[in-house]
Amino acid sequence: MDPDRLLLMGRVGRTHGVRGEMKVVPETDDAQRFADLERLFVGESAATARPVAVESVRFQYPKGRTVVLLALEGVDSLEAAEELRNAHLYADPDDLPELVDGEAFLHDLVGLDVIEVDEDGTEADEPFGTVRDLYDGAQLLFAIARPGKPEVLLPDVDEFVVRLDLAARRLYVRLPEGLVEDEEEG
Repeated sequence: MDPDRLLLMGRVGRTHGVRGEMKVVPETDDAQRFADLERLFVGESAATARPVAVESVRFQYPKGRTVVLLALEGVDSLEAAEELRNAHLYADPDDLPELVDGEAFLHDLVGLDVIEVDEDGTEADEPFGTVRDLYDGAQLLFAIARPGKPEVLLPDVDEFVVRLDLAARRLYVRLPEGLVEDEEEG
């Protein structure tokens, strides 16, 4: 398996019980994806991760959060689970359900050219910037890098994100007034 293809799904947290079950801190926008997996890759990094069969996946929902309870083949004791604490869990994209139209894996959005679109639909000739990173908290934010200019954080809401064209590697946006200071001044 090419480690560059692996998708980070989560990190092993604390143990749960004495039979090797582990709590997982999800790193995916949809923790339910764990339920569809028959195997994961476990390791400190994608390069060192090894495949392990998934025995069971359960979910708990304390205080509005999603906690994944995971059992892996060969991890059948508290001690074995403790050895995996803080290890990363990766999935092969081929093992995940197909995305529906309009969906994308977050890592596929990094590196997209950001094209500004005005109110009448006219696209700018030059890219506004490039998606450098994504911050997935209460609201997904695009971190847009612009050479020689301050980074811009743009919320992923329909009002600002006009469309996504993964084939062309472009994200079309309508920037809200006041988000970017007038750079012609000063």
